[in-house]
Amino acid sequence: MRKTALQVKEGKGGEEVILLDTLGELKMLYQYATIVFIGGSLVPVGGHNPLEPLFFKKCLLFGPHMFNFMEISKRLVDYGGAIQVNGEEELAFQLDHLLRDEEKRKEIGERGYEFVQLHRGALERTMNEIRPYLLRR
Repeated sequence: MRKTALQVKEGKGGEEVILLDTLGELKMLYQYATIVFIGGSLVPVGGHNPLEPLFFKKCLLFGPHMFNFMEISKRLVDYGGAIQVNGEEELAFQLDHLLRDEEKRKEIGERGYEFVQLHRGALERTMNEIRPYLLRR
């Protein structure tokens, strides 16, 4: 895996865009984001974990290729905790709209965080279900 220097680019409206290409960098930076777009989702790569930025109540967008996280991404969109775009033009439109609408960004971020909180404890619930079968051995 290659490591390149942190790249900060200025958008058309003066926004800063940070591009990362190394594992482990995102967890430290989500808290500073205004909007998070999940890489690997506009092309058939399968997307990346959509839950991490939601712990920081971030407005989340991803493309149509979230097959690595298909169930969770669909449920997030249905719950109002993320926006799925179908391509680059729709992504640009949504980014432009959301950068101008702080209330909408907060609403999506809050819904995403709420979604995560509602689904916490899955391991414990699963263990409670299978524990009786494990104890029989």
